Amino acid sequence: MAKNKNKEKEISILFEERVGTCNIAMCLDKRNPARAEKDSYPLAVRFTIYDSRYYYRLGEKYTATELAKIKKSVANREKSYGNETSFESKVRLQEVFTSMIRTVTNVNETGILTLERIKTALTGRCENNSFISVWEGIINMKRQDDKAGTAEVYETALKNFKEITKVSYSDGFSIDAAVIQKWVEGMNDRGFASATQGIYLRTCRMVINRCIGDGYMMPKAYMFGKSSNKIKIPVGASRKGWYLNVSQMMELYNHLMLRDVEFPIHNTRSKENPKNTVKSEASIDLIYQSLAMFLMQYFCCGCNLYDLALLRYNRFYFDCNKTAFQFIRHKSENETLDGEGMEVIVPIIDPMLEILKNYGAEPLMNGLVFPFLMGDAYGCDGQAQRDRIHQENKNISHRLKKFADKIGWTINLTGTYARHSFATNLHAAKVPMEYVSDAMGHSLGNRGQITMRYISPYTIEERKQFNNKLLGIEDESQPSNVLSSNKVKQNILGKMEEYSEEDLKEALLMLKKKELLKLEEELKAM
Repeated sequence: MAKNKNKEKEISILFEERVGTCNIAMCLDKRNPARAEKDSYPLAVRFTIYDSRYYYRLGEKYTATELAKIKKSVANREKSYGNETSFESKVRLQEVFTSMIRTVTNVNETGILTLERIKTALTGRCENNSFISVWEGIINMKRQDDKAGTAEVYETALKNFKEITKVSYSDGFSIDAAVIQKWVEGMNDRGFASATQGIYLRTCRMVINRCIGDGYMMPKAYMFGKSSNKIKIPVGASRKGWYLNVSQMMELYNHLMLRDVEFPIHNTRSKENPKNTVKSEASIDLIYQSLAMFLMQYFCCGCNLYDLALLRYNRFYFDCNKTAFQFIRHKSENETLDGEGMEVIVPIIDPMLEILKNYGAEPLMNGLVFPFLMGDAYGCDGQAQRDRIHQENKNISHRLKKFADKIGWTINLTGTYARHSFATNLHAAKVPMEYVSDAMGHSLGNRGQITMRYISPYTIEERKQFNNKLLGIEDESQPSNVLSSNKVKQNILGKMEEYSEEDLKEALLMLKKKELLKLEEELKAM
């Protein structure tokens, strides 16, 4: 009797293999003999780990006799009458079984081998987790790491993903290229910019990599890449041209120091007010304050407004005799090997001293340099601070737009311009790339690549000079920095008119003395 049962068991199994602790068998599923139709049973792949089993049905039915015939079949022993022969069935099912072996092998190599992980890998379903819940888990982790801004981006991307694809918790990990392509097409239909699509798709890619790493999805499910059958992540338009040259920055600084741009006060009694009116004198003060903060971002190695708002008179400031600031880029926190973020050191040059004198707080240990930027959000959680700076960025942008329009500029002065101008102007001045990267707080791994994103390799003046050579034209036009210097000279002459004759004579004597000393040094050198 026992021999008959063993024989029946043998002919119920077509293929059998073992991977790690899992025994895999392609066999007849006889768990419900009452539902058998004419002694035929569903064909399934059975996964056994210790005393637990999982059956993955293949959608076919066979009797024990038919399965035994397939198992014993040999090539070229049967004639085909238009139907699949037993041997052809054997070859086809062998390929299916081999693919199952590969799947379990991948699961085994990427973590602890469990039936739940095997089931998820085969079906995309998981009772305790899903693609959406993994995405939400990453968002929560970002918030716990005090990365409210990154968490907000991930959350917005997830909301858009669910809205367009209709993927929910019940879909488990059934995410493939078709789902992502549907998302891309939906974003295109809604007019999303390529830069926004790139940000959203990169967050999704990070979630998919996490799912693959945790064994919920197989590496073959990865759908991003440059090949024709992969999803390409778009790159936003380059902003290398978003910079101001040195003379333009000098012009802004002169306006700040002289406060020579006038804004008419809005007259509530008049129906016709001139362009760019402001509510009060306090509004004018805020415009110049915003201009000062824009220039401080430029001087502080192109830092963003968040870092400027958290800039402090720390121990470093006092230890170096108030000659430099030091801070950690908020954006790079937890991204370095030691987890401390990228350090930025800002030398305090003379123009910065003037701004600090007019807009900076009194130097106190660990006190904020510009406390008005953070305002009431100081001491609150990361999200509240980020909301405050987000609003302050809008305020500054609005004020500087009015200022730029008043001086005849069409440029929208933002922190992006400050950062790109810092990199481009130092690059144009032949400052070593290593210094520019270090000053901007770029990560050590790929500093050069990151820094070059901010640099326009050639200025407009250089491009014009080069392209004039197409017709052999020599560029004799006056450089823009000369125009700015002329304005500075006019300002100096205006100040000199206030000096007495004795003051002017004394200044000329000092200048002559300086020239004589220089000539004397040159003679000694000869």
